[in-house]
Amino acid sequence: MPLPTPAVIEEGVIEVLKSVSRRPIQPALTSDLVADLGFDSLQVLEVIAELEDRFDVSIPLNDVQATRTVAQVAAQVARLVEDRPQA
Repeated sequence: MPLPTPAVIEEGVIEVLKSVSRRPIQPALTSDLVADLGFDSLQVLEVIAELEDRFDVSIPLNDVQATRTVAQVAAQVARLVEDRPQA
């Protein structure tokens, strides 16, 4: 199975953010999850769980605090996808 492109990962991250948000949002790559999109800590954990399922990766909780923007989330997921063992 080919690796998803960065653009596909970005689209997936934005779709997950929209599905987890409790209100209509239009995330941009520069959007801050908390300050701009209004996510609380529980919603951030929901986003992590959804992304782990969608991209078959494990996101270390230690990295969550440093991941603030949509672009940072997408970059982290892309790194994890690249690093996972290929079947």
